[in-house]
Amino acid sequence: MSEAAISRDEELWILGEAPGYCVAIFRNVLIMLIAGEIDRSFLRLSLLGHHKVVEYDPEGYGLVTIVASGSRLPNSELRTEASELRKKTQHLLRAQGIVIGGEGFFASTMRAVLTGIFAMAQSRVPTKMVGEIQEACQFVSEKIGLDAETAKALEDALITLKEGRA
Repeated sequence: MSEAAISRDEELWILGEAPGYCVAIFRNVLIMLIAGEIDRSFLRLSLLGHHKVVEYDPEGYGLVTIVASGSRLPNSELRTEASELRKKTQHLLRAQGIVIGGEGFFASTMRAVLTGIFAMAQSRVPTKMVGEIQEACQFVSEKIGLDAETAKALEDALITLKEGRA
């Protein structure tokens, strides 16, 4: 796993990546790209991302999660840890957009797992599960107050990041 921050452009910073995931930041937006299996290192990188976006904007941040088709479900222990991490960090999380790749059973199962994690964390964060990056960017951008130009730059950064991992 790479843990060095690498700039893909002026505002997109990759905090770490492994074959199954990538955690990055764009201004005050935390980005999680899941394209396989997550592990405890993913959770540590997520916490690092939380701290980095809060450094950028102490008032709070947005989160865009992209779950690619074929990603593996985390085991129950990891889901519990993810829920605990959510409890500890959600006080500054202002919105989350989740892009679920795929259709049918995979998408509905992934939505159910994520809903369970949020329920265990007693999360009240505005969350929207969508099928396209543009929808997630629009939702998060509106909730955290990004202007149209910055929202478009976020969308472009997410597309670049996703395509770079495909």
